[in-house]
Amino acid sequence: MVHTWIMDVTPLQNDMIYRRCYNRLPDWRREKADRIRPLEGKMQSVGAWILYQQMRKYYELSDQMPYNLSHSGKYALCSVSTQPDAQVGCDVEMIKGNKIRLAERYFCPGEVAWIQSQKNETEQAEGFYRYWVLKESFIKAIRLGMKQDLREFEIALDERGARLVRQPEAVLGTYYYQEYQPDAGDARIAVCSTEKKFGELHYLDERNII
Repeated sequence: MVHTWIMDVTPLQNDMIYRRCYNRLPDWRREKADRIRPLEGKMQSVGAWILYQQMRKYYELSDQMPYNLSHSGKYALCSVSTQPDAQVGCDVEMIKGNKIRLAERYFCPGEVAWIQSQKNETEQAEGFYRYWVLKESFIKAIRLGMKQDLREFEIALDERGARLVRQPEAVLGTYYYQEYQPDAGDARIAVCSTEKKFGELHYLDERNII
């Protein structure tokens, strides 16, 4: 099972709340947050690790269980698998407008065509970010990041959801997708894993982070 939690990091703008969370981090994670200059980036980094810590505690997981972190705008995200040999990647992205030019540059022709087939610019923007998080979660799951050419694998979208219909020749195994969207509808979320079962999106609220 892959569990995914999300939190709004806005409360960390309060210095007292930020410090309480910051002090719960391991030294190396504090140092990482310290190296980030923008406040939003600090909040995202701290919030993502708080999510991970809370999930490990809640599900009683060892630190050997595979996990992945992501953040964008006001959101921090964490996905954790309960299977030690699983691969998992997650991504969250705020929807910021139509990026069809980026899609034409980095996505497969079929993926671009699907985005362009949407009825209006708003739906095309959502389609772009839907594909973006699906792409990003896969390259994070295979641990290659942006070293992996996004055109070397292809994702199909239909009424059943997202399916990986072509993957890089060097990547073995079967990968599954789960998509989510925050209640506010202002972001897209995707989780990719060799695990087939996914839990529902869980929200960690302010009361649980302090």
